[in-house]
Amino acid sequence: MEAGRPRRAGRASRLTELVAWACVSLCAASRPPWAEHYGTKSRYWAAGDVGSWLPPARCTQLHLSGLIRHGTRYPTRRNVPRMLEVHRLVKEQADAGRRLVQALAAWRMWYHERMDGRLHRLGASEMAGLAERLAAASPRLLTPQSYREQRVKFLTSSKHRCVNSTSSFIRGLQSHLGLGDQGARQWEVNDELLRFFDSCQKYVRSVGNNDTALHQMELFKQGPEVQRVIQNVAKKLGLLPGAISCDMVETTFYLCIYEFTLKGVVSPWCDLFDKEDVEVLEYLGDLKQYWKTSYGYEINGLSSHKLFQNIFQYIDQTIEENERNQPISHSAVLRFGHAETLLPVLTLLGYFKDEHPLLANNFEEQRDRKFRSGRISPLAANLIFVLYQCNETQSLGEKYKLQLFLNERPLPFPQTGNLIAGYDEVKNHYQHLIDALRFSNMTCS
Repeated sequence: MEAGRPRRAGRASRLTELVAWACVSLCAASRPPWAEHYGTKSRYWAAGDVGSWLPPARCTQLHLSGLIRHGTRYPTRRNVPRMLEVHRLVKEQADAGRRLVQALAAWRMWYHERMDGRLHRLGASEMAGLAERLAAASPRLLTPQSYREQRVKFLTSSKHRCVNSTSSFIRGLQSHLGLGDQGARQWEVNDELLRFFDSCQKYVRSVGNNDTALHQMELFKQGPEVQRVIQNVAKKLGLLPGAISCDMVETTFYLCIYEFTLKGVVSPWCDLFDKEDVEVLEYLGDLKQYWKTSYGYEINGLSSHKLFQNIFQYIDQTIEENERNQPISHSAVLRFGHAETLLPVLTLLGYFKDEHPLLANNFEEQRDRKFRSGRISPLAANLIFVLYQCNETQSLGEKYKLQLFLNERPLPFPQTGNLIAGYDEVKNHYQHLIDALRFSNMTCS
């Protein structure tokens, strides 16, 4: 079935989701050998290891707090004219005698502006599948009773791809819990928490709307590595030097990525690139994310401080209620946002920080870098905090433990390398970030 064509109304069933996930698994065998270099547009590959979620000895799950990126989406509106331009260039100016050019010219342009970043049906299946796996891994927290009593809380960005991801997650959770299709549970739209990069004025001024903020990325575009990629693409198309720009090359790369991500096919657009080319273009994308959402500027991480505090406030509330022998108000809080939501929080936590910054002139030195946006925040990426209550004979500091999962894999704490830590230990390490008085309103003013 064509990826852009909707299924017949009323056919969105569990069978449909299983078929979609089966397609993902089968397509993995035919994916390009460099698909792991597709940056934040990379496909999500579920870990599927429920065993790694087992509580520590003599501990039980008490609270789950999640930050989830929306599922696989269509291209945004601004990318479609660029795709049309590149396709037109190939048909009108490339060497028509070449087999690759003939394949690209015959390729049918099926993207249109109405898609505008909307959630793809694969993204809906990703969210439903994630809900089922989280519920299976957290049987004490995501239960029919906690769901009915609305002790499972949902927060989302206002963007339709996030709202639809939330809805798909809820349907998957209802299905797993045997609740049937009870319609959409109410969720809270909260852009202040999940699109803080729009409201943090200091970030907007210094990074978001600052033309010089991505200086390193622009320098890299003019550097020898990117220029070599442009020359390679022009040569494969039989174009004269200068006929294709860096932006056009990026667009062809996006076409390769979207064809694989949305349709599960290795497109002829991918044949324009060698593995070395893809690694260069991945670095170009990582430069953008590094300087716009992560360690490039201090405000990138600090801009997410309200979301960061929100996560710990719910954990603190759970511990306080438990100590008072009160019912737990929220067994789980699930938040749905963007790559630009997740990366700053991971930055505040101190993850994936390289010894040296990513720069235009150190591509070779950064081949083994920690900061790879596609591995950290692919489509449907998720960061999960799990709070445990442990043996009550221990001190209060040892009674509550915390574990983190990134994309369903255990994430060691950066300060110790341990997979599980006492909550007091974690909170003390991040106290300067959690304390609202230390930020006040100065952070984003």
